[in-house]
Formats: sequence, C-alpha cells, structure tokens
Amino acid sequence: MMLSLSDQEEFDDELMTGRFDEKIDEFVALITSRPQTAMDDPSQSNTKDYNASVDDKESSSKLSNIDDLLCELDTNIQVGRPTTSKRTRGQHLFTQEDEYRENQKGGGFFNQTKFCSALRNEMKHIFNVDVTIEKSNDGSHQEYPIYIVTFQSTNAENVSKAKNALKLLFDSVKIEIVGEEAGFWIQDQDYARIVQFYGDQNKSLLILCEYSTIGLFIHYFDAHISVDFHRLCTTRETLRTILKNKFKSSDVNLPASSDVTKENKSFFAQDILQLEVEVRTRPILMKLEQRCIHLFGINQIVDEVVQQIECIKERYASNMVQLNLDSFQINYLIDFYSDEFQLMERTFVNAKILEHLKNGEFMAPQHIQSTIERQIKELATFCPPSSFTVEEEAFRPIAHNECPNLIKIGRRYKCHVEIEEFLTKHICEIPRSTAEDHVSNKLTAAAIKIEQGDLADQKVDLVVICSTSLYLRDDIIRKAGQSVKEEYEQIAQLSPSEPFETNSGDLQCRKLLFLPWHIDQSNKHKFTQSIRNFVRRSVQHALRAHHTSIAFPSIGCGKLNIGKDIIANEMLVEAQNQLLTANTLLQIIFVILPQQMDVVKAFEEKLASLQEGNIETKDAEISYHLSTLTLTIHSSNENNQRECIEALHTHVTNSTRTYEVYQQTALKKWTQPALNKFFRFCQKSHVVIDVDMKIGYLRLYGSKEAVREAESEYLRQQVKQSEEARLAVIARDIIWAYKIGENQWEKYSSDINALIEDQYTSKLQSFDYTDDKSKEYLIDFQTMTEKCLSTNRERPIVRQTDFTFPKDWHVQIHNVQQFSLPTNSDEFKSILRLFNKTMTKKYTEIVRIDRIQNKQWYMQYNSYRNFSPKKHTERKLFHGCSQQTTSLIINSFFNRSFAGINGIVYGQGAYFSAKANYSHNYATMTGSTGERYMFVADVLVGDTITGNSKMKTPPTGYDSTTDGDHIFVTYRDDQAYASYMIVYK
Repeated sequence: MMLSLSDQEEFDDELMTGRFDEKIDEFVALITSRPQTAMDDPSQSNTKDYNASVDDKESSSKLSNIDDLLCELDTNIQVGRPTTSKRTRGQHLFTQEDEYRENQKGGGFFNQTKFCSALRNEMKHIFNVDVTIEKSNDGSHQEYPIYIVTFQSTNAENVSKAKNALKLLFDSVKIEIVGEEAGFWIQDQDYARIVQFYGDQNKSLLILCEYSTIGLFIHYFDAHISVDFHRLCTTRETLRTILKNKFKSSDVNLPASSDVTKENKSFFAQDILQLEVEVRTRPILMKLEQRCIHLFGINQIVDEVVQQIECIKERYASNMVQLNLDSFQINYLIDFYSDEFQLMERTFVNAKILEHLKNGEFMAPQHIQSTIERQIKELATFCPPSSFTVEEEAFRPIAHNECPNLIKIGRRYKCHVEIEEFLTKHICEIPRSTAEDHVSNKLTAAAIKIEQGDLADQKVDLVVICSTSLYLRDDIIRKAGQSVKEEYEQIAQLSPSEPFETNSGDLQCRKLLFLPWHIDQSNKHKFTQSIRNFVRRSVQHALRAHHTSIAFPSIGCGKLNIGKDIIANEMLVEAQNQLLTANTLLQIIFVILPQQMDVVKAFEEKLASLQEGNIETKDAEISYHLSTLTLTIHSSNENNQRECIEALHTHVTNSTRTYEVYQQTALKKWTQPALNKFFRFCQKSHVVIDVDMKIGYLRLYGSKEAVREAESEYLRQQVKQSEEARLAVIARDIIWAYKIGENQWEKYSSDINALIEDQYTSKLQSFDYTDDKSKEYLIDFQTMTEKCLSTNRERPIVRQTDFTFPKDWHVQIHNVQQFSLPTNSDEFKSILRLFNKTMTKKYTEIVRIDRIQNKQWYMQYNSYRNFSPKKHTERKLFHGCSQQTTSLIINSFFNRSFAGINGIVYGQGAYFSAKANYSHNYATMTGSTGERYMFVADVLVGDTITGNSKMKTPPTGYDSTTDGDHIFVTYRDDQAYASYMIVYK
C-alpha cells in the first residue's frame, strides 16, 4: 500500500518531532510477544515466551494493523525515489570507500543488521548510491574491528555526497547516560540488554546500549544535527519518554515465613526459582531476596510476571485448620511431642503447628493439610487415666512450687501429669520468749511517747529530720541557726543520700539526724516497708551513737495524704521492734503538729494497744499456703504410666525432710528478736515450724534442702543465744574500764565488756576489737593497756571484780526484781524518816516502799562510784514521776528522756531534789487508784555548778549542775541508782 502525498507529509512531521512513539505504542505492546530477532542468539530462542497472546483475536488484529503500518512505512520510504534502470553497458561506475572503527563514536552500530539495512535503504533513497559494508579480516584489528563502507554510483557527485552525509551522521552521535535515577537496577549488566531489546523491536528506533560501571550508555543519532538521515535519528526527549513510559520496576512482597534462597527445598521456593530461570531469556530482570522479589522490564512483561508470582503465592498460602481434639489430648501433645512437631515443621515448610496447637489448631498450606492432620491425630492416643493424691505432710509447703518438676517427671515417661491443687492457709504463732533479763513488749511500748508540738522544741538527744521533706528540713535548719546550715550544706554535698548527724545549734536537743525517706508507692507492702526502713535506720543510728532519746516527725501525714492509721501502725510497731531487738529502753517520741488531731488520735490509739501488750498480727505470727495435690496421669502406654507413678512417689519422698528434736532447754534462752528472726527465716524458706517452748520441742518440715538450711540456722542460733547468755553470765559481775584522765575511768559498753572478759578468762595474751566508730583497738592483758591502732595512743585498763551487793538485798532469780519492805523493818523506817522530813502532813497513806534490785544497773553505778575520786559526794535524793514512767526507770536508768521531761531550767538532764515535797509536785497521781510514785536514789553529784537551760552537758571539770540549793541535774546513766520506790496517796 502506497502513502498519499498528505500521508507522506504527516509521516515526515511525526518522524521529525518525535511523535512517532504515539503511533507505535500498540506495536511496542505487542512486539514483545513476537519471536526473537536476529540480534538474539537463535540457540536460546523461546517462541512461547514472546507469543503469549497469539490465540487472542483482538491481539492478532492489532498485530496485523501494526504490520500494515510498518509495511506502509517501508513503502513510504520508497516514495519519491527515482526509478532507475539497470546500468547499461558502457556507463562508468564511481566507487569510494571509508573506514569506521568499532571503538570510535557510534562505531558499534555497524554490528547491527537493522542499522546496516536501514543505512543502505536511505543511501539508495536519498543519493541513489549503493552501499556495501564489510568487516575487515585484518588480524591486527581483532580487538576493535574496522568496518569498510563502499559507495558506488554512476554519479561521482552523489558518491561524494553520500560519503560526507555518513560522516556527518556519525558526527551527530550523542550518548544518553542513565545513572542512579534508575535505582539499583543500573548495576545489573542485563539492564542494557532489556533497553536494547526494546530498541531492536522498533523499526524506526536506532539505539546502541552499552553497560558501564557508572551507568547505561545509550548511543543515538541526534535528529537536531544530522541533515540527511532523519529516519535514522531520534532525540534525547524521545529517549527519555521511552525510558519513563515503556519500562517499569515492581516489588512483590513474600509471606514472612518465605525463604526463596536456593537452599530452601519447599515447593513454594522451588516454584519461584523455576520461574526465575524461565524469565532469564525474556526482556525482564528478576532479583530474589528472602522476603521480596524485585522486577524490572517492559511494562507488559513485568505485569505478566507479577501475576505469575501472585498465583504461586496463592497456591501455597497457609490457613488455619481446626483439630477435633479435647484439652487432655492437646496438653499431652504439647508436653511430649514438641520435638516431633518441630521436625514436621521443618519437613512441611510454612506449616505452623506448635504455635497454634494450644488453641487446638494448626496452620499449613492447603496441599499438605490432610497429611499433617492425620499425623497429629495418630500421636494423640490415650489409655485410661490414673489418679492419686499426694498425702505427705512435709510435701505440702513446697507442693505449689514443685508442680513444674512433677510435670517434667511425667514428660520423662511420655506421660501428661494433670494437677489439681487445693490450697489451705496455715498459721504459726510466734511464741513469746521465756529468756530472763529481756525487756517486755509492754515495757518497750512504755518507752514510746506521743507529743503534740514543734519538732524543733524537743529536749532529746537526737531529733530526726526527713531530709526529703524540704519544708520540714528547711524549717529545722532555719531555727537551728547559721552554723547548722553551713554544716548541713557541707556534709550534704559529700553524701546527700546517706544519713548524717550535725550539731543542734540553737535548738534544745543535742544532735540532729538528717535521713532521706526513700518512698516506694508501687504497692502497699513496699510503701509500708519504706516507712519501717526509715524508723529502723534512725533507731539503729541512735543506739550506735549511744543516744538515750530520739524524736521523730510523723512522716507521710502531709501532702502524700496517706492513711493516718497506716502511718501510725508502721512507725510505732517498728519502733517497738527495734527496742525489742536491741533489748534496751531508748526513749522514742513521735511529735505531731497540734492541728493534726486525726493523726494524734491514730497514734495514741495504736500506742495504747501496744502498751496493753497487744502485738501486730503480722509481727506475732507467720502464715503459709499449704497445697494438697491430686495428680492424674495420662499416657498412651500403660507401662509408661505405671513407671511414671512410681517415679512421682519417689520424687515426693526424696524431696522432703522432717527435722524433729525434744528437750531443747536452750530454747528458753532465746530472746524474742531471735525467735522472730528464726520464724521469718523459716517462712521465707517455706519450712513449716512447730515449737513448744515449755517442753523444748521443735519440728521443721518442708523441702530437703530448705529444712537442712533451717536446721543449720537453728543450730547457729542455739550456739549464738547460748554464747550470749554465757557472756552475760561471765561479765555480769565484772567491769572493765579504761582511763580517760587523772582519777577518771570510763567503762566499756556491755557488749565489749563481755567480749573482753571472755578473752581474758580464756587466758589469751591480747584481744583486738572495733568500736562503734570503726576504730580498731588492741588490748594487751599482760601490760593491761589498750592501744588505738590508728593513732598508736595507749591508755591503761582495769578489771574490777570486787563487787558486793547491799547487805539488805534479797536473793533474786532475775536481773531486775522489786521487794516490798516490811513496815516494821529498820530499812522501811529509815526511808520513811527521810521522806517525812519535807512531806509530813502532805500525804494520807504510805501504800508500800519497794526496794529496787537491778543488778546490772547497780553494778554500773557502783563501778562509776568506785572509779570516782569523789565518793564523798554521794547523796540520797528524790525523784517524782508518773506511774507509767516507773517501770522504765526501774528496768533502765534515770536517763533524761524518762526522768528529765519536767523541765530544763538548770540543764538538760535527769532532775533530783533533796526535798521530797519538791519532787512531790512531779509525782503524778494515778487516776484509778490515786497513788503517787517517788524514787529515793543514790546520786553521785560530784563537783556541781549552777546550771542553765542551754546546758546539754556540764562544763568541763564538773559532774552535775544545780540550782545552788536542793536541785541536782545529772547527765550520765550510771551517775544515779534508784534504790527505793515509795508508793503513797
């Protein structure tokens, strides 16, 4: 078919402007399904790959139309060519040659059959010149061949024009570089093959693609430069349009469990790998990653391959399969066949069995579901179950924690152990100590007081400040004065999170203790424990520093808005526990602001309960959760089931232990803190304890290891308690002291005193110890000296043994006892005469006069008196107090916390008077009986000086302060001894 003149003009216009792409879009879409061209290796031809739509009528019709169009284009090329007859004989034939190297710009085009054919046609059409192209056979040009172009025509001028036009055509060669904008595909050498394939399939598009490490080089003849050969040329814009619109990349995500590496033998992976092999000869690139497939190529081919991948994915997609199994079967399978299921999962790729079996289902591709289901059900077979109850009492404390071990034993025999647990709560009361010479609950509670007022006004040895309460801390520091502020800031910089003492400055207490409260409100137990820790650390610090009184704020009752009952309970109970543990009567005062009446009420009610002897339930007992187990054994084999039951019984027997002893008389020596500690130890170890203090019976049962540890702890405590009792006996009548000045001696603390005496009686030559200030000392018993190892300072020591108790004392069993004097005895009459000197007609009845026999206190006082060169200053003085305070004084000392609370006019110590009528003012009447209480004390006043309210200790060289008449103030616990107590109305 020939083109008309108008068609010719339209074609030329399209060719020149690059709009011919619009005409060949359909051709591009269909040409990819044609057989390979001559540019491809015939041996690798695969007609099937490029003719997928050959049966489609519409595609065939379009292909026919495109073929007509191409034929029409070829015919059009012939239009206007002069019709020439064959060269007649005698006509001269003009010939010229030109050479083009393949490595020169555009030289590679000569290696394209398509280009050579188009060039010959254009030469004939434009110049009527015949062109032949031959590749040089010269061996010297093997690396870069030479192409010899021969021009022949009967017209010499045309030959020259044709030769020049060809040179101009190759001068117009341009290179379009496709770089990083093509993505990672540009790194693949086949990228050039795909683009070149598209160019080869389009008759009107001549390009030469070359791969380079920096990108794709596309050589083309620039239509803007070449004058004659427009049909062989194109434009940069056209190339870019083709690259943008005719090619695409696509990513196909694979299931998370997919692995398309060659090592994967799954059907899914193998199908994907086979597809990758099949598309290698097609105009498409396919890159495989573990979870994704990347594609690049001609649009239609990419879409086709994407569809093929989706079909494969759908074919092997997994879905859930419900198993018709009951819970026993499922648990059995999970317990014993996990290895088998893991093997099945490795065999059947993409199958998920263990992950879903607990829900009675599994996941797998459809083509393997029936096989997996059949194998699972074959494993889920059972013989009749067998049940029994674990009766061993010793196993009950640990039964709950042993459940995993019982299940493991069953698994060992391919048996499923089903456990039914029955929990019961078992309460063990902590017995009361029967040890002698230990402070009681009531007595320790009596040492605790509740006061309303300002913490800064307390006249105690130590005031505790919660350093994390900024308002309280800053208020106390402000009232204490500048010196305390500077001292606090200096120490706080070094150890802000640790407790530390400072001087009290302008306050009436002796020292200030700054202690942070580390609050933990994550749960109730941790919060209450943080309160107890605050009290515990404070009291223990006071005891180490030998303070006799301490004042607390009621922490947590402000902005935290914590329940007042909780704060009162935790602070008071812990304070009492610390006194019981330390076996001392440190005065503890809780100071509450006057406006906090609800807090005052909560504290007073709790303290009243403690003073009545009531104990916090959680401090008087421990509880256990005991379990009784019923085991049901499931198995597919009766022999396995029988062997499993025997193994379970053996495990129960071998994992428990019972320790039982009688006639443990040493238990009677255990102090209450020791009992509390041991019971808590057993509770934490899940060891149940049964004790009868009267007959000395002890039984422990639980796990074998835990009972052994509890037994060891019991024996350690036995030794410790016996040793402490032994040391107490050894040192009871012995006093050790060291010299601190001329005729001045200081007694060792009771603990150190006992240790020194024990080492001395053991015939050792020396003994080293560390005091409460972490200083190390070495005592030489041969020279009777003590040396401080850090300073090398030596001082004499002395052992005092010649103690005799007053001749009037009765034989006593306990350390502290009271004996009422017979009214007709000289002793009674002597004390009454002293009392009546100032009390005649000021009382109505002498109820009784008790002699106080406190061995330890008397020895301390007697030792102080014997070491003092001022024995002649001993006087009998009076001290009036409330009934509540009497037990504290009798069991402890006249420390200022108990005995100096009525005033501080002449110093901050314990007050005594030579006049009974003066002390009568402080002998508070008991409401129910109308009785009053006054002590007659032996006091070694020593050198005394007039005191004032700011004196916390007497001036150097003095032993006491006075009003200059009948009042005396002491500052040492062993400076006075309460010999008698007068009870009167």
